[in-house]
Amino acid sequence: MKLIFVCTGNTCRSPLAESIAKKLLPNDDIQSRGLFAMEGQKISKESLQLIHSYHLPKPSNAQQFTLEDLEADLILTMSPSHKDLIKSQYGQYSNVYTINEYAGIEGHIEDPFGCSFEVYEKTFQNIYDLLKKIEMNR
Repeated sequence: MKLIFVCTGNTCRSPLAESIAKKLLPNDDIQSRGLFAMEGQKISKESLQLIHSYHLPKPSNAQQFTLEDLEADLILTMSPSHKDLIKSQYGQYSNVYTINEYAGIEGHIEDPFGCSFEVYEKTFQNIYDLLKKIEMNR
């Protein structure tokens, strides 16, 4: 299955989700994108530090979400606004959900950009918990 995680800049939340999912779902094609990504930008040092500390696979550098990405089997966004923007720009696709929605849990993933390392850790844990739930429900 091809799974794409989407956030704003593809430097904090979606790369964390990509790395966690690559570990939890090793047989799937896992990628991440940003709706306003600067192509090739490196992920945040805080996200990279967490990825290294948990010995997770390194995610790709920032990539812009494109029309071709809608061919993925599943697209999970970090917030309802990301999902809404995809649907408003590209139309209604049945494979686009927020990560919380897909896991059956209310809420969204807060953006840790510019915040303390503790906020990044909380974001990491929230994403991990949601992906564990998704993994168990497959």
